[in-house]
Amino acid sequence: MAHSSTNRAKSHWRGKTLKSKTAAMDAFACNEVRLLVSCLAYEIMHIARRAMAAATGTGWSLRRLRERVLRAGARLLISGRRMTLALSSAAAPFWSVLWPGIRALHWADP
Repeated sequence: MAHSSTNRAKSHWRGKTLKSKTAAMDAFACNEVRLLVSCLAYEIMHIARRAMAAATGTGWSLRRLRERVLRAGARLLISGRRMTLALSSAAAPFWSVLWPGIRALHWADP
């Protein structure tokens, strides 16, 4: 709910009626979550990039990794209790090189 300069709730904003009254959010907490998710995503990309560079013996940028490996076409097949990810033929060689490197990493226990 929007508030005016006083503690009264606003019923109009720039001449328009407010559509819904939502609970106030802590903007700093939301921004902190967004920053932490972005940092986590970068770290995962960096780990995958280094694993790919080590496996192929060539340099990989984050952009190249994203374009060739992560934006690959795929289908998710669901049958009973099993889910199978069918990758495109262009990305399959990259994933076959990358996956053993990722599995070999030592992850911290929760």
